[in-house]
Amino acid sequence: MNLSTTRLAEQRHANVTTFLRSRQLDPAALGALMDERVGPGQLLITSSPVHGLANATSDLDFIRIQDEPLEGARISTKIFEWGEHLEVVSFSAAELAANLKELTDLAIRPPEEIVKVFRSWDKHREPRRKQTERIINGVTLDGQMPYVAALPALAAVWSRAALQSSIEQAVHLALAEAAGELRGRVGYAINTLLFLMDAILSHHGDVYTTRKWYLLRWTRLVAEQGWADASFAALGAEVERLRVTVASALTRPDARIAADYLALVREAAALTAQTHSVSVAFDPADRADRYAFLPGAELLLTSDGAMPASGQAPAGPYALTGLGAIPGREAGVLLRALRGRALAQRIDYTGGTSA
Repeated sequence: MNLSTTRLAEQRHANVTTFLRSRQLDPAALGALMDERVGPGQLLITSSPVHGLANATSDLDFIRIQDEPLEGARISTKIFEWGEHLEVVSFSAAELAANLKELTDLAIRPPEEIVKVFRSWDKHREPRRKQTERIINGVTLDGQMPYVAALPALAAVWSRAALQSSIEQAVHLALAEAAGELRGRVGYAINTLLFLMDAILSHHGDVYTTRKWYLLRWTRLVAEQGWADASFAALGAEVERLRVTVASALTRPDARIAADYLALVREAAALTAQTHSVSVAFDPADRADRYAFLPGAELLLTSDGAMPASGQAPAGPYALTGLGAIPGREAGVLLRALRGRALAQRIDYTGGTSA
């Protein structure tokens, strides 16, 4: 992370102060309103005002931490006052402490374990992923960041999860290109870049769950040249090169772009997760079973639905650099099976270390 926690708190408080002044809102009055409507507790302002990204129509999002225990799913309280839309959701101090401990423990596990727990987090825990991120980044109305000590662990976990999403999109891109799908691959290329931007931003301590802000935050990082070192500066330059040229593949159907994207995510994995190599295998989806359907055809039933099934898709594992060599028909089978959720990608990292 490029900023000390003290400097970061000062910067975030300045962002919040600027935002509240632009709306002619008094912090003390806001605190009194929240005490009246939802009860006393530790109040954190979160989301775009904290990150300096709020605009003329941004809402005010708060999270409130109370000492008393809470149970069950949370529903935010919506308040319309002074011409502003305010939302607040409450959690207990005990829930938050358990989440922060889990996050700290998770950050030092291998990348595969981090991603598995990250993706199942919302099924088992309160606060949920987005709310945990917002609490750690949250600022009190008097300018404190009481949970900023957890930001390095948050950054490590969020970076690993975004990296995995970027790699998965790059795999889709390579399969689409090998199968002759020359327009759809551009969508996968854009997704690869967006998730990778998020992985790099998170690695640098700029963690923000909302996807619509990925590109704006990335543009800010590039403009400020806030890279951790020269290796990240070079990685950022390659992301920028591909970002400004990606659309040209729509008018150049003979151009092959997958190799550049696969090399990019491999380099990003080496820098952010200290991996030596990355490979992908294709496993049957959870609860995927085949049943006789019509003569010469089967029906594949999964936890997400049903689809016709025929033959057996190759499973791998494949080195990322070898995906482009998969024959077109096999690549098409794999891609359709992934889209139909008959198969799931398993990304394996060699040499991955903790944050």
